[in-house]
Amino acid sequence: MRGGVTGAVAALLLVLVLPSAGAAQTPLPVGEADGVRIVRERGALVVVFTRQAERLRRKVAGKRVSVLCTEFTANGSNGGGVTQRAPKRGRRIETGDHTRGMDYCRVWLAARTVTRRGERQRRGREHIVSIPLTQRGAVFLDEQFKALNLTVLLTVSELVAETRNRNGFLSTAQLLQLVRNARPRPPFAVVALGAPSDSPPAGAVGYYSDGARHAAAVVLSASGKRLFLEHNGDVLHTNVAKYIFGDLD
Repeated sequence: MRGGVTGAVAALLLVLVLPSAGAAQTPLPVGEADGVRIVRERGALVVVFTRQAERLRRKVAGKRVSVLCTEFTANGSNGGGVTQRAPKRGRRIETGDHTRGMDYCRVWLAARTVTRRGERQRRGREHIVSIPLTQRGAVFLDEQFKALNLTVLLTVSELVAETRNRNGFLSTAQLLQLVRNARPRPPFAVVALGAPSDSPPAGAVGYYSDGARHAAAVVLSASGKRLFLEHNGDVLHTNVAKYIFGDLD
């Protein structure tokens, strides 16, 4: 069990890939993410995989994919999209979708049945990439990504504490040591916070713990907003609940 949890911890730490944070109010890039672009041709959305995104292109080549886009409204959000088979060759998915006003789009590998060792297995849909189309969409995706990272960091802390027969979270020193020893090393910094109300420098995740049941993770968004997740016994304090408990559509 201990080895299994340790392996899971390493995998979880790899999820925490924080993009470089820009200065507050600096416009974020739109129209492309991880080498995947969304452009319009004859008014319709086209997903383009650049050479940088070859690994992602191969994952969807010849398979059914969904391109789902979301628009923020005064009352929340709405959206829709298309599901179709991606070409086996070539770098473009022509959706035929002429919808305007969307803030971001996600590309999903659709749910499918695969055969492994003679057995048919059902796999759920798999997220490939999220691409902002507007500044509002870019800010939302940046905050959502970092909020999910905070959840992962505290989950890692709690899981490892459990393997050490402790009820609660790792101490700050223990968590920092865990990150230093992770292989491969996470491509970001985790820094100690003196109090859960403190903030880390831009580009780093801050971690606070009393070594028992009070822990917090904090990060600054690319637009300078302080995002935090704090557990104090059975009480949760956070300003990212909509990202943690909302659906990833």
